[in-house]
Amino acid sequence: MQKLLLSLPFVLATTPIFAQVMGNYGQQQKTYQNIQFNAQYRALPKAATFIGDNQLEITVNALSNQKASTYAAIFSIVQLGKTADETNTLLNNRLDALLADLKALGIPITDIYVDMVNFLPKYEYDVTKKLFSKKTYTEIPKGFELQKNVHIRYTDPALLDRIVTAAARQEIYDIVKVDYFVKDPEAVYTQLRDAAFKYLKKIEDQYKAIGIRLDSAYLVTAENAWVAYPINRYESYQAFSTQRLDADDNSKINPADKLTSRFYNAVPANDYDIVINPEILEPAVQFSYNLVVRFTLPEYKPREKTTVKKEFIMITPAGDVKTLKIE
Repeated sequence: MQKLLLSLPFVLATTPIFAQVMGNYGQQQKTYQNIQFNAQYRALPKAATFIGDNQLEITVNALSNQKASTYAAIFSIVQLGKTADETNTLLNNRLDALLADLKALGIPITDIYVDMVNFLPKYEYDVTKKLFSKKTYTEIPKGFELQKNVHIRYTDPALLDRIVTAAARQEIYDIVKVDYFVKDPEAVYTQLRDAAFKYLKKIEDQYKAIGIRLDSAYLVTAENAWVAYPINRYESYQAFSTQRLDADDNSKINPADKLTSRFYNAVPANDYDIVINPEILEPAVQFSYNLVVRFTLPEYKPREKTTVKKEFIMITPAGDVKTLKIE
């Protein structure tokens, strides 16, 4: 009874802590998608199935979280002008100032690429009204729009904040995306494959201990590999609570704008047998490897029962052999 009284306050104290750890996104998923939430987090494990009487299939899933070795940020610059020459000059002035700031940050010109996207004339409508006729709208040239993208390569992720500040000084606010690169992806897949084969060898040894020799079985294998980049793993949600309002038909409700939050949602490790670098703090490039091995064991043949027939033989003093019948 004493142990029960001591453990009870601990259980009560951990309940609100779990709610804080879950976060607003998890609470929203539970509130608005209760069915999906329960299916994902509270479903029973998948049941094991038989392929055949003499077949065994083993699946090994491996995941490797890798920090990017290089990053590339893309900024979009748009410039409007009355003439083509004026538009190009204005944009190049902003671009040259940005390149100078990037050089001061230690980014060499070889790590910067300027991509021409489009150069289009802009039009407006001129209204002409003639006698005894309706209004006529005619498109006439108004100016030009020039767009270029700037690709910036860097190795220190903390440098992006200073790059954004430098771009903002030139009124460049559109950061299109940030790409992540791993220097040697082939080495990552080799590591995953080696880890999967080593894991499979342990399984074979465990089956051998109970009398199933998988090492002597006929086997076929299949494998698959893919990668998830951070740009494809960001999700958005809105964290807010709306009160119920009993309003009549003549009332007007003006809802407030709700902030949309975005966050990096890494590939979960739920279904992976092997996880390399499991603890990740910053967005990572996630490599996955899947190995399926099907073992075909020799067919089971029941042992035949051996029947022993007993016969008694007597040899007479005269040397004659006689078979005795004994029931």
